[in-house]
Amino acid sequence: MDSVLDDIIFIVFVAFLLSIGLTIFSYRRYRELAGGTEARTIKGDLRDLARHDPLTGLPNGRLFDEKLDLCVGLATDTHQVAVLMLGIDGLKRIKDTHGRAAVDKAICEFATRLADILRKDGLLARIGGDEFGIVLPNISSHEDPANLARRIVASAADSFAIETGSAELSLGIGIAIAPIDGVTPHELVRRAERALYRAQGDGRSRVRFFEPDMDMRVERRINIERELRSAIASDIIALYYQPVVSLVSNRIVGFEALARWENRTLGHIPPDVFIPIAEETGLINALGDQLFRRACFDATAWPEAFSLAFNISPVQLRDSALGERIISILEQTGFSPRRLEIEITESAFVERNGAATTVIDDLRQAGVRIALDDFGTGYATLSQLLSFRLDKIKIDRSFVSHLDESTDSRVIVRAILGLAKEFGLTTTAEGIEDERQLAYLASNGCTEGQGYLFSGPVPAAGIPVLLDREACDGPVPDNGARRLDA
Repeated sequence: MDSVLDDIIFIVFVAFLLSIGLTIFSYRRYRELAGGTEARTIKGDLRDLARHDPLTGLPNGRLFDEKLDLCVGLATDTHQVAVLMLGIDGLKRIKDTHGRAAVDKAICEFATRLADILRKDGLLARIGGDEFGIVLPNISSHEDPANLARRIVASAADSFAIETGSAELSLGIGIAIAPIDGVTPHELVRRAERALYRAQGDGRSRVRFFEPDMDMRVERRINIERELRSAIASDIIALYYQPVVSLVSNRIVGFEALARWENRTLGHIPPDVFIPIAEETGLINALGDQLFRRACFDATAWPEAFSLAFNISPVQLRDSALGERIISILEQTGFSPRRLEIEITESAFVERNGAATTVIDDLRQAGVRIALDDFGTGYATLSQLLSFRLDKIKIDRSFVSHLDESTDSRVIVRAILGLAKEFGLTTTAEGIEDERQLAYLASNGCTEGQGYLFSGPVPAAGIPVLLDREACDGPVPDNGARRLDA
């Protein structure tokens, strides 16, 4: 009897232990399963975050590439895919005026407008700080992306509300079509970006489809940038000098330094091509300092009464140390600051900032004269112009060249000359090419002139010959000028 009771007690005890063990096992297994689900959820969330822009919540470049890869893989002549690359202009202006938070708010508002326009017709992604991308997976014609782009441009034209007021944005849009413009995502995006680059170069809020010659243009730009770096390192970009002639005494009173570049593989590259590239790539300060130093050395050989005019880019004026570098070069070369004229364009006034003010103040205190180049071609207001102390206004050649046939040009030039006289400013007319232009300018009080009627730009070695010819031939006759380098 006792043995049977012992067996019953043992069996109950074992069962009790088994139930406890099973409970513990079940609990642990539950925790493991729950933990696995939580881990998978976290991993999923992380993957989702890695594919979305944290500011706008839109897909980012990584997800954009993944979706584009799928779409392009299905593209055919009858099932075309469009890629639109959007570049926003104006964010830097908003940041400088309203701060970083305003930029973020404008980007989010822009993203919301894009999403509302696109709805579910395609994929919208934020590729970078100021760049968005759109994939239209199945278009019936080129009109589909073109119409979408026009609606986006129109939407962006409306002001963006920010805490400190409102802001305006413009944008360029580049479009490429698969499989016409590319059969891989990389090729398609690259060509859409080249179309975007062209659109932004054409002006505010432009839309461009990719064209084959864009590849050639970009390749040429890449080659020019590479050769420009080499040219600056080798100090081989040349300076030519165009005479500035007094319309009162009919004698040369100075020279303007002009950059000239002949490349052995690319040929002649004009300043309006390589200077903007130098500005975009950050090479402009090195190039400007290099050319200015050489101009000062050349000018020390001229008669002391002659001035040197040298152009400064608006990009250079953003560097507050520019004035100090110019003064340092003047000291090193021994060229008097009172013989120097620094020419700046109207865009420097529109972009006026503390750095530009510092530079101009430093130069004026050293005795350097300040000239406003290409007057009338920019967007500066009269109050902006007068906020800087100027010594000279240069009348743009576009007005001078039409003096003979355009009443409007004559009125504008006469108004500029009258304005300059009232404020005691010297005036220089650019691009004088015939005697009638010269006669009109002189009779209306223009004080100086430049142009091929007098002389084209000449290298430094040609200046003594030009001066000797002027001394031998006498001053430019009042009844008709002639080229001094003819």
